[in-house]
Amino acid sequence: MASFSLKFGKLEFRFNWVIAACVLLFAGGLVRLGLWQLDRASEKIELQRSFQQSGEEQATPITEVPVAGREFDLLQHQNRRVAMQGRYLNDKSIFLIYQNYETQIGYEIVTPFQLDDEDTTVLVSRGWSGISGPEELAASLPKIEESLLLEGQIYVPTAKQAAQTNIVQKVTWPLIARYLNMDELAPLFQPRVFPYVVRLAENQPGVLIRHWPVVLVDSGRNFSYALQWFAMAIAVLAVSVILSSNLLKLAQQNKKSR
Repeated sequence: MASFSLKFGKLEFRFNWVIAACVLLFAGGLVRLGLWQLDRASEKIELQRSFQQSGEEQATPITEVPVAGREFDLLQHQNRRVAMQGRYLNDKSIFLIYQNYETQIGYEIVTPFQLDDEDTTVLVSRGWSGISGPEELAASLPKIEESLLLEGQIYVPTAKQAAQTNIVQKVTWPLIARYLNMDELAPLFQPRVFPYVVRLAENQPGVLIRHWPVVLVDSGRNFSYALQWFAMAIAVLAVSVILSSNLLKLAQQNKKSR
């Protein structure tokens, strides 16, 4: 039998087995998509907890941080607290333009840090300054010559951030740039550059205004998508029930009888 019917007084439902199965499968698929979005949101919440925990742990020597590629490092090293011993390369700072702090626009100052006993340079973001011109900014930065033990947090960029490029025709120091693109900057420092910027911790030598926003993982969009998928599943079932019944006919008769 290809179809069956149910009656509840004047209300009658007629169902076709094949159509009903297709509707249930389609609605079930929408529900599964919603559950998948909830799983993604749960993963992102757990990732956010991991980021917060990494920032609270004891500092790891940066020479002991394994680098395995941006996607892996984003999960493993984002916000990781690191320590490093070395010296600022004061004459090779990078000024990133159009950086915001509260309602002001200024510069983010990134100064290379040469590790002691290692052929590695780490780009250290010292923070924000609102001094209007690069010459005045360069003159105002204190030059720290001695060997230092610094602490900070690794910042691993997103894929979109990592792809942002500058147009640098001539290299002069301090270097004025829009984006911190490691592929572009690495050849300027020899022999090796740590692939991610380290944001200087509070009360560290050379630190300025720490303007960076807290690293957050957006899970709200996944909850929104999950709600949409569940709403679509409910809508499909509701429309299917209405079309399979005489609800519309009864409603029209009730309207005429008034």
